[in-house]
Amino acid sequence: MQVKEHDLPGVGKKFALTTNEGERMTIVIHNTGHREIYLFRDREDFPSSAVRLEDAEARMLGAILGGAYFQPAVAESMEMVLGQLSVEWVRLDAGSPLAGRTIQASAIRERTGASVIAILRGGRPFPNPGPGDVMQAGDTLLVVGDRQQVQRFRAELDKGGRE
Repeated sequence: MQVKEHDLPGVGKKFALTTNEGERMTIVIHNTGHREIYLFRDREDFPSSAVRLEDAEARMLGAILGGAYFQPAVAESMEMVLGQLSVEWVRLDAGSPLAGRTIQASAIRERTGASVIAILRGGRPFPNPGPGDVMQAGDTLLVVGDRQQVQRFRAELDKGGRE
């Protein structure tokens, strides 16, 4: 996918996307928080359809597209490699060294290079968790990094995650 980003002074940002199959869309993120999505037909200069989303709606759509609400059985154990990016779902068991610890206290990123970009808890997504967020047994973490970073993250879990 090709993405071009443009500043819209006084308005926000515009992202022009072209998929690998040549489909085009434009997303405008306004300073007010709402988003507009425009879809274009082949070779047309004007959008064929548009959707306006409030901030909370856009974040929910992002979580759905990111897989926070539904994980196909294959994706639970599959590593998706996009170039050098590796994204993996990791479930925290009751005995996990991360359970009951904050992201900051566990020093995940410092120790492995991988980042927790979302937590799925009780069927609800918590995207972009902060350093003070506590990971709990039963949580599923969305971990991202390069292949080696994600492997180091898994190795840390296996050895106890503490020095």
